[in-house]
Amino acid sequence: MVLSDVSKNISLLFFTLFQHNFMKSSQKENTFIFDILAGLSVSFAALSLGAAFGTMSGRGAFAGMIGAAIIPVITSAFGGTRLQASGPTAPMTAVSALVVAFAYENFPDKVFVEQFITLIFIMNAVILILLGLMKIGRYIQYVPQVIILGFMNGIGLLIWYDQIKRLFGLGDKTQIAGSLRTNIFIAIVTLLAIYLIPILLEKVGIPEKVRKFIPSMFVTIILATIITTLAGTEVEHVNLGNTASSLGEFFQTVSLYFPSNPALFNTDIILMALPFALQLTLLAYLDSLLTSLVIDNMTKEKTKQDQELIAQGFANGASAVLQGIPGAQATIRSVLLLKEGAKTRLAGIMVGVFALLGFVVFSKYIGMITSAVFVGVLFKAGLDVIDRDFLNAYFKFGWKANKLRNIQLLFIVYSTLITVIIDLNVAVVTGTIMFFIAKKYFRISDAEEDFAKVESEDI
Repeated sequence: MVLSDVSKNISLLFFTLFQHNFMKSSQKENTFIFDILAGLSVSFAALSLGAAFGTMSGRGAFAGMIGAAIIPVITSAFGGTRLQASGPTAPMTAVSALVVAFAYENFPDKVFVEQFITLIFIMNAVILILLGLMKIGRYIQYVPQVIILGFMNGIGLLIWYDQIKRLFGLGDKTQIAGSLRTNIFIAIVTLLAIYLIPILLEKVGIPEKVRKFIPSMFVTIILATIITTLAGTEVEHVNLGNTASSLGEFFQTVSLYFPSNPALFNTDIILMALPFALQLTLLAYLDSLLTSLVIDNMTKEKTKQDQELIAQGFANGASAVLQGIPGAQATIRSVLLLKEGAKTRLAGIMVGVFALLGFVVFSKYIGMITSAVFVGVLFKAGLDVIDRDFLNAYFKFGWKANKLRNIQLLFIVYSTLITVIIDLNVAVVTGTIMFFIAKKYFRISDAEEDFAKVESEDI
């Protein structure tokens, strides 16, 4: 009876939030076509990255595609940022990969392993919801920009390192099957094609209004798959993960891997799971709320930060239960959604809806994609995460003799190295404490959020 009342209250809360958020964001003019087209355009990137991130996580391409479909629907409908695109992100996936690797290294039973992984992802969801309820969202303003730049660089480097290990079979990674030269060639060509296709389309005179509906990453994956299939290239193909041939089989898998084993809930196991859940939570917090600041600057609106955390928590929880991977608000996809003309929350919802349709249509073809193609895609994702603006400004404006800029660079390098060598939590916590100590005693200032507005003489 109590569970029934709780379920009713949660349902009522979600209905009220959806009604308030969606109706408030509606415009008098007909915005439907703008939202549909924007959602369709961004869904190609969401689906492609979802499959790639799922593969990188170790849970399989299906897990990433589930996250790409489920997460944006929930966060766009109920989140604190009106116009956004959430889903699996590179930083969240880097930590998810650590979770999966740790689980398989420490437990022999596959069912127990999958339940342990799902437990961590659900713990992440619960902690995010609690942070929102405790109104912790406003503290995002206290994380220094130099620390953010550093740990994002660290995440990007970890993604590159992980893919290099996969290509060459270094450390704990099994080398991608097939010719090493062929796999390296496919990965490099994939990376180059993602950048070159938009340029080529412009060169041949295709109008911009048409080009924006030709997503280079999605097209690259399709072309590479067709070419390698026709050529009969004998290399490794993408791991699909926990697949199902029918809806009934899918829900059987969901039920089997839901954390129901009593052994999961002893103190030792929970203490094993908690550090990973906290890392995912910290990343989701930073990734989502920092992206919301970017979007707020573009829309001149104000994100309800605690509501955003609660929605991200429910979205990650739903994805976890359905055997997907967790995510956060994605900066590039959110910015792209706005640039494609999104007007209301429907646009973000449609990103998930179209990704789900794509998942249904293309899922049986995912296994035809060679693993090396996703290596190239993930190298691109790592490059997108790494910040280049500070270094560009540092050399452009000749800041080598600027003491304060050198201190900022030192903090960026510190948080980058600690993220790579130790972990993200240590980098953010220690870096933030050290920054505020230095700020108090040495009167240093933080780095700017937008270096396009920086002049040569700045501080």
